[in-house]
Amino acid sequence: MKRYFPMVVGAGLLASLFVLPARADLPQCSAVVQAANQLLAQQNKKTVQDEKKLTALLKTLNRDDVLPADYVTREQALKLGWSGKAEDSLWSVWALNKKQLGGDLWTGKPLPGKGKWYSADVDSVRGLRSNKHLIYSPESATRYLTTDNDATTVTLPPCQ
Repeated sequence: MKRYFPMVVGAGLLASLFVLPARADLPQCSAVVQAANQLLAQQNKKTVQDEKKLTALLKTLNRDDVLPADYVTREQALKLGWSGKAEDSLWSVWALNKKQLGGDLWTGKPLPGKGKWYSADVDSVRGLRSNKHLIYSPESATRYLTTDNDATTVTLPPCQ
């Protein structure tokens, strides 16, 4: 048994050596968000207003594979008392103050790759939903951004 333990640890260390350089080659998430906004602006599409928040969202997803605590699913919001109507603010329910929708299955146009895709609202204002969504999958480091109710998607490459 003792002979295998160092080999397992050695294999883990060896694997981490291969992961670290690849991660170091990834662009910064802030640069990815800025490039996406520039592309959207060139196409005369709406841009993301809060680049810092989207950058933080990408970093959290990359690190933890889950949305930050300020996101709730539609089902959770309904259980807490939200009407579900687009014109009604999530924030009208005290328990949903400062929350936004995210974590629901993506039902828009199909995306490349296998697995399930989920969406998270971006640029929500005072608890009201926006037409901007980050589309993500725990099975993919590539994310997608739509700012026009899913008519156009911009690919966000893996970032750090």
